[in-house]
Amino acid sequence: MELVRVLPLAFVAATADMVPRPASAQAGPLGVFLDCRGGCDSQYIRTEISFVNWLRDRAVADVHVLITSQDAGAGGDAYTLAFIGLRAYAGRADTLTYTSNPTTTDDEERQGLTRTLAAGLAPFVARAGGAQALRISSAPQIDARGPGTQTMPANDPWKAWVFEIDVRGDVGGEQNYRNLELDTEVNANRTTEAWKVAFGASLNTERERVIDDDFDDDGNLVSSDTVTNNQQNWNTEFLLVKSVTGHLSTGFRAAVSSSRFRNQKRRIEFMPAVEYNIFPYSEFTRRRLALQVGAGVDDFVYNDTTIFDKLKETFPMYFAAAIYATRQPWGSSGLRLEHRGYTNDLSKRSTDLSGDVSVRIFQGLSVRFGGGYEWIHDQVYLPKGDRDQADLLLRRRALLTGFEYNAFVGLTYTFGSIFNNVVNPRFF
Repeated sequence: MELVRVLPLAFVAATADMVPRPASAQAGPLGVFLDCRGGCDSQYIRTEISFVNWLRDRAVADVHVLITSQDAGAGGDAYTLAFIGLRAYAGRADTLTYTSNPTTTDDEERQGLTRTLAAGLAPFVARAGGAQALRISSAPQIDARGPGTQTMPANDPWKAWVFEIDVRGDVGGEQNYRNLELDTEVNANRTTEAWKVAFGASLNTERERVIDDDFDDDGNLVSSDTVTNNQQNWNTEFLLVKSVTGHLSTGFRAAVSSSRFRNQKRRIEFMPAVEYNIFPYSEFTRRRLALQVGAGVDDFVYNDTTIFDKLKETFPMYFAAAIYATRQPWGSSGLRLEHRGYTNDLSKRSTDLSGDVSVRIFQGLSVRFGGGYEWIHDQVYLPKGDRDQADLLLRRRALLTGFEYNAFVGLTYTFGSIFNNVVNPRFF
């Protein structure tokens, strides 16, 4: 069933009193389990689509709606809605898409997504015995592009370029501590079926001041020490990608950055690479198995002499990565293995392995866990000389380490009524 082209025009509504469904299905309104991995206003959806029963348990639902999303080329969001029939509707499935514009507001985006969701549920509602209760209407043609329809006009004066500027300042403190932080970020991108071009620049400035007062037993001030931490980091990055086939792409990444924390007055990276996705890119929101390889250069100019007695140096480098991700009715999982190093000194390398899994075990019970481990042997930038206590406490500079790790585990168990229809926003 092809509804993608007409979805922005469709508005589907139905009365709450549904005609009983066939004997092969459970009597009453259609039971729907909404499984959205971000970007959904579930309260709004349940309020606007009242002609189904919203359930918290997939095991007793008639339809499992799995919604995934990714960034659209022009800066909006591209949603994929998979309608998976269960129980009496097992074997029946459909997939619809909805794409928002970069200028679409949050309210317009949730309206467009909800209309697409309602249109996708209509065939299931009709088969449940509710066809006579449905009323389908078309919005006027003048509103066809809103809210949130992705369009590519032939006379676009911006030539598909999208720009974004973000500025943020934070200030805080107490009697003996003050912190000031300023972040500025500029991004530009242009995405078409054949090319992807992205540019980003960011500047982070942070200033901390800690006053350490020492008092005697009578409460008199004996001494006062002031420790400051001034950090400034900036980064610019350029990415160019060419689509070769439905599975293959090639391009390069170039970056220039500076980090006082890492003793890098200037760092230049240039990395041509290729990527092969085992699955078609069209299935990106549901599954991905990509292999990436590249080779380039890594050039450093340091603030202080390093532990290798260098003030500047250049390394030829290589890079390889394998990335797997899937989003299915049972849950989601992801795994990434990345290795990089310098070809002129194979002992200087790093390997990063990370992953996460979220699984629905049975009715109401979900478990999520994951973590990562990085083997680090490429800290060529570490400054020479002794570190003081302030460096440790304020994290003013990177420290020598051979590894870094993190892990998490979580368990969620929900029980009680399976119905999730009523929305009450009071004291929310």
